[in-house]
Amino acid sequence: MKKILFGLLILGFFSCGEKRDKDIYLGKLDEIIVGDFVFHLDSLTKSVYEIKVVKEGENEYLLTTKSALEFAGWAFVFTDPISGYEVKRIEIPYEGPESMKGGILGNIVLSKNLFFVMNREGVLGEYDQNGQQIRIISSIKNYFDSIPNIKTSFSFNREIEYIGDSILQLKLRPKLVNPPGLKETKFEFPENFTEWIISINLTTQLIEKSNFNIPDGYEEFKNDLTATNLFGVFDSNRIKYYLCWPGSNEIYVLKGVNLIEKVIPESNVELNFKPREVERLASGSTYWALPKEASKNVFLLYDEKRDLILKCTKINESGAGETKFERTKHYVLSIYSGEWEPLGEYLFDFESELDLENWFLTSEGLFINKPEQKSEDEYVFYKIDLSKFSN
Repeated sequence: MKKILFGLLILGFFSCGEKRDKDIYLGKLDEIIVGDFVFHLDSLTKSVYEIKVVKEGENEYLLTTKSALEFAGWAFVFTDPISGYEVKRIEIPYEGPESMKGGILGNIVLSKNLFFVMNREGVLGEYDQNGQQIRIISSIKNYFDSIPNIKTSFSFNREIEYIGDSILQLKLRPKLVNPPGLKETKFEFPENFTEWIISINLTTQLIEKSNFNIPDGYEEFKNDLTATNLFGVFDSNRIKYYLCWPGSNEIYVLKGVNLIEKVIPESNVELNFKPREVERLASGSTYWALPKEASKNVFLLYDEKRDLILKCTKINESGAGETKFERTKHYVLSIYSGEWEPLGEYLFDFESELDLENWFLTSEGLFINKPEQKSEDEYVFYKIDLSKFSN
């Protein structure tokens, strides 16, 4: 397994462990890696993605979803975050009275006994611990149907969150489609869109909508629909939500769906946000890709136990490879107090084909996937110790 390397190519030749101009500690991620965690895979699981942490009293579980081919349906799998082995699964069939018509697109699991799934139209289904459907909620679908000339979508589980008090929150990704008849159909997001966040009260089914604009200068990203794959985290201590845009330094601070302020976290690392571009391979085929010199925010997490905010950003890529799979990917993990006071930044590189693609946070610390996975039966993570940053 290759060791994570320090990205000297990114930031110039300065020594590790220094405090820079902004008086922020800058070091290597190796300094706070304390071990590995092995997520054990069964014979039908070839990949792991979008891991969620589900808390139930004092217990924590890692939740993954996958197609359960042995019974023609979807499985919600609970894994022990210490042993890495499965402890429970809930299965929902593709067809029949317990199925979710239109397929399962996203989910929010509150415990091993209660969870919600959503289909492509925005219909919510509530299920119990046996995978039996309790009720159907159509309020979000009705909201989608009411928006003229704009298609809203969401395709990642991280865009659907439960933030307490029976409130389910969704981050939307609107897109405009050019009229038919054009030689090349182009998509873009509407620059004047303001309803980026909606919430639904699961008890009353009342929907609330945000009313804020994209960050200044974000218009240059309008043809890059991944630039509106918004993510963020709920601060349960301050009852605030921190919303992150993939291509911006600005963090939107929300109370409910209302924008109350914008924060630009302090950092020593210079970032260069750019939209994806069409790249042409030697074979003549094309694909959308982030320019190798471009930066992109990857995740934002809140550690309730230690009152910490964790922000990870891809800085750039280096090397002469034609695609990102052949180049070295450079990242920075920035650690802040709950009041956005910088506590340290840690650089690391991925030299293999893998990106930083999986992460999760438990009471034990932060976990990110290793850049190389040597076994088909295991998916291995670095364990990062956060204890020294807590008050």
